[in-house]
Amino acid sequence: MNDLELPVTVGVPLYGKLVFGMSEDSAYAAARRGDFPTIKIGGLKRVPVRVALAKIAGGDPEVLKAMTADFAAKLNEMMAEEAA
Repeated sequence: MNDLELPVTVGVPLYGKLVFGMSEDSAYAAARRGDFPTIKIGGLKRVPVRVALAKIAGGDPEVLKAMTADFAAKLNEMMAEEAA
């Protein structure tokens, strides 16, 4: 995965952790409140990454670009740590 390649969706706990520094419980509570968008696939709640980041960016393309790069960097770092 290169720096700006993002998965289409991620789990609620991962999104909450990478974007807001939330615990798993806090992330699920935020998702239930609608604080970030989710979709349900089978029995799993997933966060559509680009949609969720765009919502936070509020329509500002520069903010979205920076948030996308930040999310990708954090995800890549986490995956590298897990692989080590």
